[in-house]
Amino acid sequence: MKAAIPSERHETIRQELRRLLSERKWAVNALSKAVRLSEKEIYAHLELLRRAGLLSIVPAECGDCRYAFAGREKAKKPSKCPKCKGTYINPPLFTLKSKQAGTAISL
Repeated sequence: MKAAIPSERHETIRQELRRLLSERKWAVNALSKAVRLSEKEIYAHLELLRRAGLLSIVPAECGDCRYAFAGREKAKKPSKCPKCKGTYINPPLFTLKSKQAGTAISL
């Protein structure tokens, strides 16, 4: 069995993530498909962007009771709601913070 040849990249993974995140809000599963990396790897990159203060997060929300997971430190989607114990959780959405209102961060 031959090993898969990785596709050629013209920018680093972090540059590609920053470019995508500057365009609109993304869920991790969509970013994973766009960048062709596992969700686990995407979460690691997002965590570094969060620590650098570049990441804006729309918190995850319970699909049953609409509890918002605001103030959550981790970028990962929670497994269940602390209020109703439901497991249908809408994932958090990620985008880059703008330097000024309406201005995208330069790459």
